[in-house]
Amino acid sequence: MFGLYMLAIYLGIAIIAAGFVALLVVVALAVGLVTHPIRTLAALAAGLALILALIVWFWYDHSKPDFAPCFWGSIGVIVASILIRAFAEWILERPTRAERRAMKRAAAQETGRVTMRMPVSEEVAAAFESTRDGRRASL
Repeated sequence: MFGLYMLAIYLGIAIIAAGFVALLVVVALAVGLVTHPIRTLAALAAGLALILALIVWFWYDHSKPDFAPCFWGSIGVIVASILIRAFAEWILERPTRAERRAMKRAAAQETGRVTMRMPVSEEVAAAFESTRDGRRASL
């Protein structure tokens, strides 16, 4: 009797832990869909396709004629999801038009031994110019 009682307790703990993990997965998916929808959907599709590919590989009869299309379709979805996620990362990480303009301006302002990077204002830029000429800066 003691063995069944302990088994029931361990099973109850495992069910509670699985429910908690499932709740965390749902919350993470909801937050991911709000913050990064393309990356989240690509990761979700790749994960589900990976699960399907594993199910097809281990639990499906390999001699059936629809084994190969189902398995290779799952692998194709995984590869497509990886490509979509990489493209989404590239889009998100590339500099914006304003940042590219600022980099061009910073490169154009680079002179001699002093390099000016994005001055706070025109007064600060003028102060840097006056100190380089040997005059005292007055801010």
